[in-house]
Amino acid sequence: MKKIGYIVIFFIFFIVIVVPGLIVKSCRPVSPEKPGGQTAPGAKQGQKVGTVALYINSLKRIENIPVEEYVKGVVAAEMPASFGMEAIKAQAVAARTYVYKRWVQAGGSGCSLHPGADVCDDPTHCQAWITKGEMLKKWGIFSYYHYYSKINQSVNSTAGMIILYGGEPIDPLFFSTSNGKTENSEDVWEKYVPYLRSVVSPGEETSPRFLEIKQIPVDEVVNKLRAKWPDLAIDVKNPERQWKVLQTSAGGRVKILQVGNKVVKGTEFRQLFDLNSTDFKWARAGGNIKFTCVGFGHGVGMSQYGANAMAKNGATFVDILKHYYTGVEIKKITP
Repeated sequence: MKKIGYIVIFFIFFIVIVVPGLIVKSCRPVSPEKPGGQTAPGAKQGQKVGTVALYINSLKRIENIPVEEYVKGVVAAEMPASFGMEAIKAQAVAARTYVYKRWVQAGGSGCSLHPGADVCDDPTHCQAWITKGEMLKKWGIFSYYHYYSKINQSVNSTAGMIILYGGEPIDPLFFSTSNGKTENSEDVWEKYVPYLRSVVSPGEETSPRFLEIKQIPVDEVVNKLRAKWPDLAIDVKNPERQWKVLQTSAGGRVKILQVGNKVVKGTEFRQLFDLNSTDFKWARAGGNIKFTCVGFGHGVGMSQYGANAMAKNGATFVDILKHYYTGVEIKKITP
C-alpha cells in the first residue's frame, strides 16, 4: 500500500508540475527560420511555406507559426472551448479564411498595422491568438487536455478548408451573441457586402451576455453627450425625453437616433456608453438612465452562440457557415 501511495504521489506531481512546465516550454512561438529554408513567392526571406508571419504584441516582434497551429491558437482565444464540435469547426474554418485572405504567401495583403506580418494577435485589428501555455493558464491543467483535444481535432479535420464567395476568400466576420437576428453589413459599416446578410439566429438566450441592464447617472450621460457633440442642445435634467429612434436595422437594432438637435448613428451611441449592442432601450430610473441591451457584439456575420445552438441541434460546420455567410462555398485550398 505504501508503494502504491508513492506511485500516486509521483503521478500527481508529474501531471500537475512537470507536464505543464513541458507544455509551456514546448509551445513558445516558433522562431523565424534561418535563411536557406524553403521560401514561398511573396514571403520574406527565411519564412517557410505554410507558415503565418504573426506579429505578437506582447513580444513586439513577428514569429513564424505553422498555419494550422496558428488556427488552433485563434480558436482557443476566440471561442469557448466548451462549445459543440461543429461550432468549433466552423470557427476554425473562419479563422483560417481570415488569415488566408491576408496571407502574403497566398497573395494576400498582410497586416496593415505591422509591415512584414500577415496578421497580428490584437483582436481589435486582426484575430486574437494564444499559445498552448496560455491555454493551460486559461483552462487549468485538468480541462486543458480535453479542450485542446477538441480544438486539435476540429482544426485537423477541417485542415485547408476556407470560405469562398465568387471564388475569393471572404472576410469572415463573427461576434459573440445576437438578439435573434444578425445584421446587414451596410447597417453597421455603410458598406454592402453580399455574403454578410441579415439572417435569423435562434438559441441565443443561452449566452450569459444575451441581456444586459446598465444604469448610468444622468449627469454622466449629459457630460458624455456634450463631450462628443459640443453644440448639442439637450435638456440636462431629462435628456432621455429628447431621444427618439428614427430608423432600425434589418436585424432590429437602432440604426439612426435623434438626440436633442442631433441625428446620430446607433453604433456611435453604443460606443459612447459602452453598451453591449445597438439593440437597446432606455428608461428613467431615479437619478439614472437605465439601458436594456439584447445581444453582444456588432451583429455582422457568424454569431458564436448561435453557431453553438445550431451545432446542438445537429447542424454541421458547413451548415453553420452557409447559414451565416450567404451564398458562400467551403473548399479545401492548398497554399
